[in-house]
Order: sequence, then structure tokens, then C-alpha cells
Amino acid sequence: MEEQHELGAFFPTEAPAQLLLARLQAQHEMLLALFRVSAQLAAELHPQDIAQQAVRSIVEALPDIDIAGLWLFSRFDKRLRLAAIHSVEGSSQFDPEAAARLALRLNEGAVGDVVASHQPALLSDLLTYQRSLATLEPANAAELEPFAAQLPSSLRVVVLPLYLGTVPIGALELFNIGVGPMTAASDLSILQAFGDQLAVVFRNAQIYAEMSDQHRRLQAFDSVVTAITTASDMPQMLEQVLSVTLYVIGAVGGVIALLQEGTARVQVNYELNSPLFAPGEVLDLPVLGEIVRAGQPAVERLTPEHPWAGLLELQVEAVALLPLMAGGAVVGVMAIGLDPARQSRLEWPSLLALGNQIGIAIANYQLYNASQRERRQLAGVIAAIAEGVIICDRHGALVLSNQAAEFMAGQPLNVGASLGELAQRLGMRSLDGHLLPVEGTPFGRILRGDLYHNYEIMINSGDGRDVVISCSGAPLIADDGTLDGAVVVFRDMTAYKQHEALRDEFVAVAAHELRAPLAAIKGYADLLVQRETQRIDATDRNRRGITMLSRQVEHLVRLVDNLLDVSRLDAGRLQLYLQPADLIALVESSIDRISMGDNNHEFVFNGPPSLPIVCDQLRLQQVFTNLLSNAARYSPAGTRITVEVWTEPCGPEVSDAAEECVVVAVRDQGVGMTPEVQAQVFDRYYRANTVTAASGLGLGVYISREIVLRHGGAIWLESEPGKGSTFYVKLPAQSAPTV
Repeated sequence: MEEQHELGAFFPTEAPAQLLLARLQAQHEMLLALFRVSAQLAAELHPQDIAQQAVRSIVEALPDIDIAGLWLFSRFDKRLRLAAIHSVEGSSQFDPEAAARLALRLNEGAVGDVVASHQPALLSDLLTYQRSLATLEPANAAELEPFAAQLPSSLRVVVLPLYLGTVPIGALELFNIGVGPMTAASDLSILQAFGDQLAVVFRNAQIYAEMSDQHRRLQAFDSVVTAITTASDMPQMLEQVLSVTLYVIGAVGGVIALLQEGTARVQVNYELNSPLFAPGEVLDLPVLGEIVRAGQPAVERLTPEHPWAGLLELQVEAVALLPLMAGGAVVGVMAIGLDPARQSRLEWPSLLALGNQIGIAIANYQLYNASQRERRQLAGVIAAIAEGVIICDRHGALVLSNQAAEFMAGQPLNVGASLGELAQRLGMRSLDGHLLPVEGTPFGRILRGDLYHNYEIMINSGDGRDVVISCSGAPLIADDGTLDGAVVVFRDMTAYKQHEALRDEFVAVAAHELRAPLAAIKGYADLLVQRETQRIDATDRNRRGITMLSRQVEHLVRLVDNLLDVSRLDAGRLQLYLQPADLIALVESSIDRISMGDNNHEFVFNGPPSLPIVCDQLRLQQVFTNLLSNAARYSPAGTRITVEVWTEPCGPEVSDAAEECVVVAVRDQGVGMTPEVQAQVFDRYYRANTVTAASGLGLGVYISREIVLRHGGAIWLESEPGKGSTFYVKLPAQSAPTV
């Protein structure tokens, strides 16, 4: 540092005895004065209060000191800030706003040099002091130069480092404007000793303040957690946490604004001592969008032109904006009104931790409210469903049932009832009357991983009736992919089953009554065809008419036979007459029968010359005829219908123990079928509604399936919309199945 001198250079080293005595007396008085100052400062607790008291007491206690300034070292940014400055009346004054803006680095100016070197310094005159300002950063120099311009040329400045061991506390800057005795080396040692005591006082105060802040933060956390856990709803929780936060900070007032879903805007949810903001108001301020985006706090300083300038009337000069975080996302913002004394005391790390606690609580309340809302909506939907709905947990305990389910059961279904209790109370049975084991009940099947539709069982109603219900079940899957429960939807099928039984009875009676007259009509139609073909004078038109009559009667006979077969199946009287036969002959006979009356399609057969099999010839021919008839019915004119026959090893789909099976494939080039149609094509009375030109009762494929199954075989199809369909029939080659 330039122009620094030992204090002894300003006076002769050999002073008269009287002068030396006076000097010792002055030093004694200085020691007493500084001791009293130290005693006074020891009673202060907050570093900021100590700084103000220290500079004022030093100036009052030492007549030679006209101005005292105290710089404190920040451990966060490693800068020295002017914490307090005091001047005697008539001396140079320092702008308080300029003081707040000063921030010196180590080795910057006389103060920075002293703290960096750990050595006191004396600036002997104004020129030396002004030269020390030349090493300042431009922003700091701009703040200090107006103050330096007020100082006289007779200026002397002592700068003392404040250290506690190796820990920097700051620096004490003393200005002697007039000519006084503050120039001896012994004075400097006395002042440095006082500076060391001052450093101890400051460090103790800092430790006490840190402990107090820590205690206050713990109290704040405890109060916030208590508010969160004891509040009955979110408005009450927000009121309590905002009140606690304002009390801990000592703030004027504040608001909590929550993030609007799907936007970056925040809306006031609760306010305290902030009449400028009303609940429901959207806070429109650019800095808020940045806080929501980045999750970083900010301080908004107020001016008369600021949108929130109305807060100035409440002694609010700045607003601290604290993001409320939950899981790394901002759920809201807390705005806290600050007066000048509170702005410099904000503990952002503690406030951010507090904001995280509040944000998590808000997110939990929002999640809970959303789940409750969804639960109410789900309960409303389930209650409005006409079908019965029952939900159980993964252990099989009943969780929820609607009124329709209880109405069908004829009794209340108690929440918490087990699968066994439910099955026993409802008397769950199969359609043939056997009691179902727990794993065979609708819930039991779902919980063991069996997804199903239209599973029909019987239960006991409250009035003693047997009720047939059709169940459809699905598992409830948790977020981690594990089974969390099951839901079963069921309908009362009792009336439908009764109507179905009456319909089947009517069909059976009608088919039986129609079969005899149709046989007679068919006989006379065949006779007419024979006679007409033998007549010499018969015209082609008459022959075609008689032939058409015979074919239509034959078609009608097949329809009636199908109805009779359905009634036989229901009664369990469909019998097979098994005997050795040639499968190839049966297939070719069926092709000939269909192709004779079909001039619109090309029929192609690929297979071996013969293939022995044990079967009911008439029933198998009925199967092949049905499949060929359907292929012709659902295929456009001019397309090909191909029948292929081959042998292959039997698979698990064949119930017989034979090793070799025969496969018959009937392939068309028709309209094809969607997966939904394929799933129902073997059902009784089902006809695809996409083909309006086709006729029939929807029984041919159903009966064919039953015949094939009774032969111990399997039937299935492959199809794709617009690319045709292929039906496969797989039968044991020679062994006779069990009938």
C-alpha cells in the first residue's frame, strides 16, 4: 500500500518528559474509553446492532476520531461490506444508500489490503487516502469518491484488521480530520488491541446469531410441520404456514399463490395483511414466470411506478418471492412483504427448505383432493351403471359394490367380506348346479390371472330364486405392474335364459312339425323334376322352374334339419354312427353337391386319392357342405373356392389319442372377417352383419363345430378383411373317438 508510514515518523523520538507524561496520560484515557466501549458492545447480541453501536461509541469515546466505519467480511461471497459508519456533527457524511452498495474484494483499496495482509495501516494525509481509492473497482470507486471529496487535506486514517485467529471478521476504519495526538506507534498497538477485542465480540455475536437463526429455523420447520399435519384442509394449512413464515421472518404481510394447472401463471389462494391482493387474482408479473420456470427465488424492489406500488403505504419496500417446490417442480409462489430492516436478514437456504416443505404439502393436498374427486366420480359412474359391479382387493376382500349388484343378490354386500364368504352367501354354482370352489368364482378366476367374458354362473337371490348371471372380469393393475385387485361386471340373465329356453322349445316343435310336410313336398318336387326332364315337349323355362323349386325345397329342408340338430344338441340326443369311410370321397361328394347348383364360382380340390377315416359319414358331409355353402355365399362371383386335404401329427387341440390327423381346409376369396366377427362366428344364430345379401339362420357353422368336437377333432378359421377366409377341420385319421 502506497505512502504508509510508522506513526513515530511524525514526531521527534526524544520528547521532553512533560510531553511523554501527557502522552501516557492520553493513552491511559484511551485505554479506559476503549475498555468501556468493549464492555458496552459485549452486551449486544446481533452483529448489525454491534456494528452500529461500535462506530457510535468509538466516535463518542475518542475525541480525536471524527468518523468511524466498520466493514464486515462475508463468508458467502468473500467480500467486505460497510456495515456501519458514524460521523461527528459537522464532519463528512456518507450516503446510506451508497454504503449498502459497497462490496470490496480482498486487496481492493486500503481496507481490502489490510484484511488481506492481516496488518494495520496508517494513511497519513488526504492524498494517500485518495491514492488508495485508485485500486477500487469502478462501481466501488464511484460510491467512495463523493465522500472523499468532502475530506480535508489534514486527514489521517487508521485501518485495523479484525481477525479471530485466522478467521477474518472485517476491518475498522478510523478517520482523524483535525490535528490530534493519534499518531504514536503505541496508539496503533492500543487500537489494534481494541480491534482484536472487537473481533472477539463480533464473532461471539455471529455465533449467537447463527445459533439463534438455527433455533428459529428449527422452530419454523416444527411449526410448519405442525400446521401441515394438523390442518383439516388446504386453505387452513396455507393460512397457518403463511402466518408462521411471516412470524419467523418478521415480515409485514404476504400471499401464497398456486400455479394454475397447464400454465405458468400463479393465482392468489390466501393472503395475510396484503389487501392489495384478493383471493383468486392472477399475479401478472414477468419475474413470476421466471421463478416458475427456473425454481429460483428473487427479490422485487418496489418503486412508485411498480404494479405493486400500493404496498409502499404499508411500509413494504421489497417483496421476497419464494418458489414452493415439490419433486423439483414449482407448485406455487410465496410473496413476502419486507421492510428495509428485514431485507438484509433473509436466510435464503432456510427459506428454500421451508418452501420445499410447504410445496410438498400443497402437492399432497392437491393429489389427495384429485384422488377424492376421481373417487367420487368413479362412485357416481358405478352407481349409475345398470349392470352389477363388484370390486375386490388383491387379497379377495370386497371393496366396493353398487346398488344393482346388491339388488341382483337380494341382500347387502358387506365391504371387507372375503371371497369364501361371498361365494357361500350367494351360493355360487355352475349352470349344472355344482357349487363353485373359491378359485372358480368370478373373483377367484381374475385373481389367478384368468381374463374372461360372459362367464355364466348361478346365485341365490334374496327371495330364494335361482338367478343366472353373466360375468365379465378384469384385473386392476398397480403402477408397479403387480395385481392390485379385480373388478367384475355382471348382468342378470335369468329372464333371457327363460326366453331362450322358450325360443328353443318353439324352434324344436316348429322344426319337428315342419319336417314331415317338407319331406312330402321334397318328394313330389323331385318327382316333378324327374317327369319334366323326361317330357319331350318340356321347355327349358319349365325345367329351370321345376329345378329351382326342388333346390329351394332342399334348402328349406336343410334349414329345418339344422333347427332339429340344435334341439338335439340341447337335449343331448345328437348321436354319431361311426364307421370306416373314405374322407376324400366325402369331400368330393360335398363339392359336387354344392357346385351343381352354383355356376358363379370355380371349385378346386387338392388332396390324395383316398384317405381312410372312422366317422359319421352323413354328419361329416353335413360339415363340409356347410363350409362350402358359406364360402360360396360370402364370396363374389367369379372367385375361386379351394379345398385342400393333408395329414399331419395330431396336436393338443385334438382330444383323441391318435398320433396322425387329417386336415381339411376350405379357402375362399371372399370379404373376410374382422377379429370381432371371428370371435363370434361359431356362436349359435350368429351372422356377420357386414354381409346383407347372405341368407341363413346362423346355425351351420355352430352345428359343424359341435359335430367336429364330437368326432374328437378341432375346427378353427383364419381370416383377414378383404382377403378371404379359411376354415380348418382337423380329425383323427383312423381311430374311433368316444361318443
